[in-house]
Amino acid sequence: MKPPKLLPLALSLFTFLLGSLHAQQSPDQSDDDIVRLSPFAIQESADMGRYQAIESTSGSRVRMDLMDSTQSISVLTNEFLSDIGTAQLLDAVKYVAGIGNASSTDTMDIMNIRGFLNWEMVTVDGFGQTSYINLDPIIIERIEIVKGPNAIIAPQGLPGGLVNNVTKRPLFKNSGSVSYQVGRYDSNRAEIDANYVVKDDKLALRVVGAFTDADKYLKEKYSQNLTVMPMLTYRISPTTELTAQVIVYNGTATLTNIPLSIYAVGRRNVHILEGLPRDFALSNRDDNRHESGQRAQFLLTSQITDKLSMRLAGKWAQQSSRASEIHPSSPRDVNGDLLDPQPVQVNPITGAWEWDGIIRSDEVRFTLAGVKDMTDLDHANLQSDFVFEHLGQGWKSQTVAGFAINYRSTGGGYKIAFATPVNGSNLFDLTDSSYTPVSFIVEPDWAFHSSLRNRSNQVYLYQVFNLFDDRLVLSGSLSQNRYFSGGTDNLSGTSTDDRAEATLPSGGFVYKLTPEVSLYYGYSKQEILGIAHPKDLIPTHTSPSRQHEGGLRLRLFDGRLYTTFAYFDIQQDGLWEGSLANWIDPTAPKEPAITSNRTSKGFEFEFAWSPTKNFSLIGSFTDFKSRDQGNRRYSHIAERMAGIWGSYSFSETGSLRGLSFGLGANYVGDRPSDTLGQYTTPPQGFQPARYQPLFWIPSYIEVEATATYRFNKHWKAQLVIKNLLDKDYIKVATNRTIYPSTPFNPKLTLRYDF
Repeated sequence: MKPPKLLPLALSLFTFLLGSLHAQQSPDQSDDDIVRLSPFAIQESADMGRYQAIESTSGSRVRMDLMDSTQSISVLTNEFLSDIGTAQLLDAVKYVAGIGNASSTDTMDIMNIRGFLNWEMVTVDGFGQTSYINLDPIIIERIEIVKGPNAIIAPQGLPGGLVNNVTKRPLFKNSGSVSYQVGRYDSNRAEIDANYVVKDDKLALRVVGAFTDADKYLKEKYSQNLTVMPMLTYRISPTTELTAQVIVYNGTATLTNIPLSIYAVGRRNVHILEGLPRDFALSNRDDNRHESGQRAQFLLTSQITDKLSMRLAGKWAQQSSRASEIHPSSPRDVNGDLLDPQPVQVNPITGAWEWDGIIRSDEVRFTLAGVKDMTDLDHANLQSDFVFEHLGQGWKSQTVAGFAINYRSTGGGYKIAFATPVNGSNLFDLTDSSYTPVSFIVEPDWAFHSSLRNRSNQVYLYQVFNLFDDRLVLSGSLSQNRYFSGGTDNLSGTSTDDRAEATLPSGGFVYKLTPEVSLYYGYSKQEILGIAHPKDLIPTHTSPSRQHEGGLRLRLFDGRLYTTFAYFDIQQDGLWEGSLANWIDPTAPKEPAITSNRTSKGFEFEFAWSPTKNFSLIGSFTDFKSRDQGNRRYSHIAERMAGIWGSYSFSETGSLRGLSFGLGANYVGDRPSDTLGQYTTPPQGFQPARYQPLFWIPSYIEVEATATYRFNKHWKAQLVIKNLLDKDYIKVATNRTIYPSTPFNPKLTLRYDF
């Protein structure tokens, strides 16, 4: 059943009202009353503190006071990103409530947001993109995190929310800096940021860039990245501005995972394979993920009248990715046969993995194999927004209407790869002292190769009213979306064609007990286009998600303290899977697939506080449950997290002027690892059981610190120390391997400002 065509009618009504309201200004409105600040630009106060933000544009594509939002929005300022020595997005967002790491820390900026993984999805300036490598922070000015479904900025995004990286823009002042970093690991990095005003208040140019050639803690592991972003801003008129940016990058990174103990089960023996050093490398430098790409984007904003503004933004990008990933097999004996019995076995009745503590093997061998993935990607986006603002006596309104067009074309696939045999054998004793990181051979034929095309169109209407002298804020939106996905298996010639429509509402209110204390509630929806799988009788479908969220916000002490207490309840429906009956008797006619849902609900607390001009704090705490329909936890999701960071700068007139310190700690609770398989094959008379996680990743606390000293207006040095207490812990895990922590890791950066 198609959704009602409400939005075209609403837009027609909006166009009529726009003309009539502009034709006759309200009698209680004067030129002095009209606020002419662009609704697309952030206006921050420099006196509130280094980590304080009062506005965001990521919730509805226009500027919004954080106190007026009906869903949680967190902002990480440029000062915070600089103070902690941000080397990748996870360095910063781990201090935000509801965000944690996931199945890898080396590539793709994979993280979980309120329990949902942002697999292959990074958002830059409101545009989603996929990437095989981490985004270089040199291009980022600030990070804005929108929690929960949001049908305006990301109708097909993550149900848990999105992390929107706002890029740097040209400034109308001459300034710049160059820096170089050295250190023990993950360093050897140069940066440049140069801004030049060609014509006062008319044209400004800026270029930022970074080159990294860093060794990892593990042998043979490294990362290299060259990112350059030139840009310009041209003020066509006092009310119209155009910004254009080009991003060119070329990066390579290796995974730092190590084989897991073959006796790991539940919470027992969760550590590196016995006999391996902590810096063990399974494969050599050729086993890596490489990506090169170009991205061009523009932003045009204009104040058409005192009440009407517009924004037009577009992006085009091209990427070429090459990735390999080698993993160890299940343990084998010296003849290459699987150990019989395996030390760790699944209980076919419960699905839980077990080890009796007796079955052992002193001579374990592994085969090493994986895939070589080769993908080329083109994507383009176009967005436009019109904002009509009206100011009345004791009230004001803002009406936003816009559209978005998105296109993506992907071509590629993968080939099977396996380790190069040594002395004619493809069996490896990883604990042998003579073992060296292996190279690998790629099969000539494709194991899978496909072409995929995705298109989506969006039209939306957003309305907000500030009533009773800003005491009550009411807001709501309607987003109408059309999705298309067409794919072709280039090996078999089979094709799929999936289409869907969705009309997504949202709404809520904010009630301000005082100007500094507010209560809020919000309801939002989102809908993701799913892919049909005829073999499993899964039809074309969408997976809708909705969120209820409510909470309390405080902005006290002239804005120096901002804090949020939030409760959220997310449910995602339309998750299809094959029927259990098909698993019981694979020879019987297939039963139709069934749907299930997942939920994520819990509490968040976060704050940013600057009790004095010299002292700044930011912190968060999260306690929630992310579960499937059977109340089972999801892999790689920690349901309890916390973080706190503080910095202190000495007085500018004292003997320690120019010196500042920072100290932070991050807690991550235990998490289930991968679930290997779907259902067990139980003895006769028992139903198949879902496989449980193979093991649990232990909780950990990581402490980091910085010290910064400014010698004069030109020279500054910063010392960043990761893992200050030199703790040995597991960051994440995947496919029977774990990612160990990097030991005590100091990095020194020398910077020259001009």
